[in-house]
Amino acid sequence: MTNKKDIPNNPSLFISSPFRSGSALLSRTLNAHSQIALLNDDIKYFRFIYNRYLPLREGNIIKMLNDIACRLLKRFNMKLDVKACLCTIQQQSIDEASIYSTLLNYFLGDHQKKLIGEMESISWTNIPVFLNMYPEAKGLLIIRDLRDVVVSFKKKTIAPGCDYLIALFNVIDAMDHYLEYQIFFPECFYGVRFELLKENPEREITKICSFLGLEYEEGMIDEENWTDYHGNKWKNREISSFHEDADSMNPVGRWRRLITPEELYLCEWIGCKQMKAFNMQFEGKSASQEVIDRAIEMLNSSELLREAFKNWEKTGKGVEKYPLDPTDPKTWDKNAMTT
Repeated sequence: MTNKKDIPNNPSLFISSPFRSGSALLSRTLNAHSQIALLNDDIKYFRFIYNRYLPLREGNIIKMLNDIACRLLKRFNMKLDVKACLCTIQQQSIDEASIYSTLLNYFLGDHQKKLIGEMESISWTNIPVFLNMYPEAKGLLIIRDLRDVVVSFKKKTIAPGCDYLIALFNVIDAMDHYLEYQIFFPECFYGVRFELLKENPEREITKICSFLGLEYEEGMIDEENWTDYHGNKWKNREISSFHEDADSMNPVGRWRRLITPEELYLCEWIGCKQMKAFNMQFEGKSASQEVIDRAIEMLNSSELLREAFKNWEKTGKGVEKYPLDPTDPKTWDKNAMTT
């Protein structure tokens, strides 16, 4: 007979965002609540596991757990007991939900918190999947000005050439889904704006806590209370693309100092519809033909960008896509924003 205490509690919170959009800041702030425990881009269930080990029988599950254990140990020095997790999974109906629950509870279950979950970047299209897996759960998606995202990702990524511009197509796709989810999942989805979070963190975090059915706690917005899974202090400034710059603590609107004419043209042309929907102000002047030509040349500089551009021309939509293959261990640089 299955021991009830061995069955993990269901995950209750999933956060996503495009790169460089404030999801780590949001998850660390929420993680400072006494009733919330979150991982931050660690398991990445939907990127590395979901639908990759079908059919879900013992041999495939063992391979899955071994692959997870290898990646987590190599990247984050997180040790996974494969045998213990396999035993827990076998005590349940074997499906994606029970496997993800087992993994999250393995790392977070001892915290005895009301809400457990994970932040996984570049995974907003999986918010409905997560909500279907756990009907009582909640999903969050944080959005930032696409111009700030582009200049930040350009500085951080190891992707070659102009491939950093995939971040532009990522943001507009996330913006479209943000608006859709507000309509389709009004009770279990909450959209967060990075600029509002930076403007008045206590006000915005109070709203999010209310959505999650919790009271805001003093100290949540104090950086001294932000830690990673290992309990190490998490310094917001140190993960900034611009932590060595004088204005590193003022990330809103930084793009004005750094963006090129071509990048600004592309952001306000490709993202025109979404910027209007989010009431973002257009600040680019009429671009010269030379700027336009160079911008189009940038979009045609790689297959990655050509495909995203063609898709946008055809549908008006962006994409949810990494610039490099996140399943390739060669991209597992701890400082790289690819996986």
